[in-house]
Amino acid sequence: MSSNVFVKSGRVIDILPATTAATLTGSWYFKDAPKSAIQVVATAAATVVFDVSNDGVNALDTPLATVTLAAAGSDGFTTDASWKYIRARVTANSGTVSVNACN
Repeated sequence: MSSNVFVKSGRVIDILPATTAATLTGSWYFKDAPKSAIQVVATAAATVVFDVSNDGVNALDTPLATVTLAAAGSDGFTTDASWKYIRARVTANSGTVSVNACN
């Protein structure tokens, strides 16, 4: 009996460059592995919603996750979702926000 093994190095992509825009929808980024670690870093209160898609055009109605920071700091999540594209959407921001993904 054989089995497939998938090994992927921790490539980090900046899916939302540092922005001071109050609200912003980032570009779609190809997610080349199901397992991902997403980190949001903000200098003040912020909310970031993460959309996913298989075609990089049409976002699902249900977001993958939402990260809300009440003050400056960093938070994130991990996912095993195999959607092929992801984007960050800043819905509230009173400082500077950046988002990195490792997969």
